[in-house]
Amino acid sequence: MAMNARLAKGMRTAGLILLLAGHICVHATDRPVERIDREWRERFVMGYFADIFRNRGQAQKKALAEFEATRQSPDTRARLRAAARHFMAMEDDADNCQVLDESLSEARAAGQAYPSELFDVAVAAMISASGKPCRGLLSQAEIETLARGLGDPARQYFVLEARVQTALRANRFNELIELAARQLDYAITDSQRAYSLLARAQAELNANPEINHADGLLQAALKLTDTQAFEALHLHVLGMLHRAAASAHQTAAARQYMQRALPGMLNAVPGERDSAFYLMLFARHYARHGEPQRALELLARSRAFGMNSKQVSMSRSRTLLETYAALGTHNAYDSGVQVVRHMESLLEDTAYFGPQSAKGARQAISTFFEKFGRYEAALAALKDANRASDAQQKVANEKARIELQEKLNVAAKDKENAELKSLAELQEARQRGWIIAFAVSACGVACAAGALTMAVRRGRRLAMVTADLKQRSAMLTAACHDLRQPVHALGMLTELGGDVQPSAPLFTDWLHSVRRSAASLAEMLDELMDLGRLDSGHYTPQLGDVSLPDVLHDVKLHFGNLARRKGLTLEVSPVQGHVLSDRALLRRILFNLVSNGIRYTDTGFVRVDAHLVANGLQLTVRDSGPGIPPEKLDDVFCDYVRLNPIKGGEGLGIGLPIVRRAAALLGHELTFASSPGEGTAVSLQLPFSEAGAPEIPAAAIDARPRSRSGHIALIEDDVDVRDAMAALLRSWGYTVRAASDAGSLLAESPAGPFTPDLLITDLHLVGSNGLDAIATVREALHAPDLPALLVTGDLDTALTAKAAIARAYLAHKPLAPSKLNALVKELMSAPSAAAPSPSLPPSAHTWREAFKKRKARH
Repeated sequence: MAMNARLAKGMRTAGLILLLAGHICVHATDRPVERIDREWRERFVMGYFADIFRNRGQAQKKALAEFEATRQSPDTRARLRAAARHFMAMEDDADNCQVLDESLSEARAAGQAYPSELFDVAVAAMISASGKPCRGLLSQAEIETLARGLGDPARQYFVLEARVQTALRANRFNELIELAARQLDYAITDSQRAYSLLARAQAELNANPEINHADGLLQAALKLTDTQAFEALHLHVLGMLHRAAASAHQTAAARQYMQRALPGMLNAVPGERDSAFYLMLFARHYARHGEPQRALELLARSRAFGMNSKQVSMSRSRTLLETYAALGTHNAYDSGVQVVRHMESLLEDTAYFGPQSAKGARQAISTFFEKFGRYEAALAALKDANRASDAQQKVANEKARIELQEKLNVAAKDKENAELKSLAELQEARQRGWIIAFAVSACGVACAAGALTMAVRRGRRLAMVTADLKQRSAMLTAACHDLRQPVHALGMLTELGGDVQPSAPLFTDWLHSVRRSAASLAEMLDELMDLGRLDSGHYTPQLGDVSLPDVLHDVKLHFGNLARRKGLTLEVSPVQGHVLSDRALLRRILFNLVSNGIRYTDTGFVRVDAHLVANGLQLTVRDSGPGIPPEKLDDVFCDYVRLNPIKGGEGLGIGLPIVRRAAALLGHELTFASSPGEGTAVSLQLPFSEAGAPEIPAAAIDARPRSRSGHIALIEDDVDVRDAMAALLRSWGYTVRAASDAGSLLAESPAGPFTPDLLITDLHLVGSNGLDAIATVREALHAPDLPALLVTGDLDTALTAKAAIARAYLAHKPLAPSKLNALVKELMSAPSAAAPSPSLPPSAHTWREAFKKRKARH
């Protein structure tokens, strides 16, 4: 029997090893083989793609001639390559869809024999058909699969370009900005880098026209483009610089860029369609600055370009209306009416012009009639514009509803699967119990009864697990619902922000609403993280001397404005000295108690009192709220319980459970007293520490970020987070160099050498992680003691040990600006020998001081 058991166990182990090996082999075959395809790079990247940046008009003629010459050729590879070159040079035109579909069908049929050519045709077609995609285009997944199989990492640039075009069609400009930034990692030529910078700048102008983020990107692109070698790309950048300067009301700069670009545009060097758009942009500039006749001359010249494109025709019509309105003559009005009729005929094609295009066109028509005093016609056009706006909003809302429903369906399915799995385990256990009972029945009633008892107990345990799972699932559902509220509010407020004028009082109210929703979301996430850490059982309190004035000042700073806005008085007793506790947990306990008091109190006060007791201090948070009935006192410390859901709607119902767990972990006695109509008082017993010397009074501390100097290196692969954090750090007076990875950070820059005083990095980076990035930067700079701040939303308790080994301070997202400011200040300033900062690990002071000494020597 023993031998059979060992044999069975050995066979199971061998089977698992074989299964794991197969799993590894399968995933190994899925990994792209990174090899350099020099012939493809020379032909496609430096040939077809680069040609459109040199002179697109000439590239179109050459590509069309080659395409026509090879259409009847028996050489499949030659036909597909000619098609790829033709599509790359071709401009957006719906009439070309038939040609595109025919070539793509041939490329698909020959794809197994000519995968590289299929990739080229698919990417070129995606780029040329950006305005209105044709039916035969390959999907994003198909293009990515081809790129993985072919292997050259430079193809990832065009995989991302396909996603850029998809985002552009859907007006998802923030996504486009991120994708264009990622393209830079795979670009192998300066023209590619300039093209990606140009695309990102254009998206910035579309997404944030009032904020001039595009100028820096365009200036960088201008330096990468050679006027002679890449004239078309150079003209694109000049045209976009004109647009950026005009958006920033820099009239002189806008005119200078326009005059530099105008000759090349008139010769259609960037291509007919793009030249037509830029000429219309320049005409609009003349019309808005008192030169409508020059605007009409440019529009007349632009008629030779892009006449087959409905998009160009609509844009020209809108510019004509603005120009005629600037002229203000009877003839101008009559001509404008003809243009309006043409626009109405274009708008009948609702498949081509969606609600957004219709809204812009109707607004232009309304403005035209208003300029000439035809208010009835202007009002009618404005109503049409509003209807188009409503239709656009409905489309956006429906899309958001579908996306949210899909997410909820996935969550519900996961929950259902978990419950089914538990039920299946329970059923299996019960069946196993009956089988065991039947098998041992021959051995006697006693053995059968014992086996049956074991089976029943196992079934009961599984039933308890199932019930616990259902309870936790319900709690998670409630928590997700509460978290969804501020996220939903932020989404709507962000959408409304685009229509709010920055100078209007409405903008201030909108901004305050955004901040309230963001603060509410951050508070909920902090509470969930704290609860997870305390429940995991792996949190080790860092007991030490905690300055009570500092902690109580934080309470006043954080909740003072909130209490005033609600009409309450927040009173904090002046206290000197230190107690023995964990600063982070003590701060969270007080924050939760004061937050609860303010949330549930309508009038009166919330007060933090301090009283000396035997061997310590008693802190009491007292409020004048409605109090709690005696029968519900036991419920206040239960997870996800809110006694008044209306007043507690912004919380998760886990504030007091965190207080109870934290106090128990620290060994601080917690008492709770409340009566209906008399308010609530929660007291905490704190032991004195050995360091009882008085400190600076809290009232004398200025908590606002001061302007400071210092150099900070920032690594973050999310472009929005990186830009926001870099801007915030710069606003505090720091010099910041930001990059998406360690390699980019360490690369030479025009600003010269950079020796940071602090490294801030995200944990999860594309292709790497923050711990490796810290090691790489320290090694490259020969600075093993460089202070480092590791930021993450990961709650894995093992990260604390890993960060300690790497000598990095670990901070969890979301990281409030005030907390970031304090951490940066602590990590960059030399500690006091008498009073080390309690917010940093003990080892941080040692290696930070060593680094400053090393830097001083060099």
